Amino acid sequence: MTNGYIGSYTKKNGKGIYRFELNENQSRIDLLETGFELEASTYLVRNNEVLYGINKEGEQCGVASLKIDDNGELHLLNKCLSSKAGTGCYVSISEDKRYLFEAVYGAGIIRMYELNTHTGEIIRLIQELAHGFPTGTHERQDHPHAHYINQTPDGKYVAVTDLGADRIVTYKFDDNGFEFYKESLFKDSDGTRHIEFHDNGKFAYVVHELSNTVSVAEYNDGKFEELERHLTIPENFDGDTKLAAVRLSHDQQFLYVSNRGHDSIAIFKVLDNGQHLELVTITESGGQFPRDFNIASSDDLLVCAHEQGDSVVTVFERNKETGKITLCDNTRVASEGVCVIF
Repeated sequence: MTNGYIGSYTKKNGKGIYRFELNENQSRIDLLETGFELEASTYLVRNNEVLYGINKEGEQCGVASLKIDDNGELHLLNKCLSSKAGTGCYVSISEDKRYLFEAVYGAGIIRMYELNTHTGEIIRLIQELAHGFPTGTHERQDHPHAHYINQTPDGKYVAVTDLGADRIVTYKFDDNGFEFYKESLFKDSDGTRHIEFHDNGKFAYVVHELSNTVSVAEYNDGKFEELERHLTIPENFDGDTKLAAVRLSHDQQFLYVSNRGHDSIAIFKVLDNGQHLELVTITESGGQFPRDFNIASSDDLLVCAHEQGDSVVTVFERNKETGKITLCDNTRVASEGVCVIF
């Protein structure tokens, strides 16, 4: 049995953090329950026995740390709610486990926290930095919108995507906070959202929410150079849709991207050690508004959370040779689910 967690909005019926047990032998979820009621816990990240989630209480915003016990159940360690600038949309941990990074979409800012490397507790907010970059011309690009922040494969920087500014910004970081290093600009109205790095550290797959495209980019010393672009929806689709999550299979052979509105998952074959993609197929996600999904460590199953409709959680079996996925379970629900981790 494999434990997993789903983060959610708490605007309507969402409970915060859901816990699920994935039965890999039967290709289904045997248990899905409220793991911990945490307001606005829209993104989660795990460091061994500690789980971090976005959080807010009233006007105070920040993050919370939770201990994972031997049964996978969650227990609050502490909270750091040190800002009134808005709730985050993405969190990640530095490789040395000393820092927690947070991207805040609405306010267009990034935050950096100090962590206790022994207990996992959040010690303090180190810095809150506003993005001030020129924005694109799309109606949703009225100001910068930081959407993702994570350490680069070389360990030297954090890379931040800005949906409002159509770019990736890299920063140096230390105990004093962030220091601007480089920026990489993409096409106007792309709406740069998330990044998935190939294990070789040389290539990155940059997904753009507004243009529904994925870029293959060469990564070198904090800079991203676009090599090619691919649509994640059929060329003849003219409905309202926007791209969401991106994940690589653990064997690095296939890339998956979810589309909200078209309600599908696009599957690409990874070629030439990561520098090219080739579309395999686009498969229905089995629900409405597939916000996030993740692939079990075995590479056999994919679990997808849907934000809208009945918020069904779908489980797909994965063919490791072709990358294609087949729906095998759609019986569980996580209201307003927007993040899936194992």
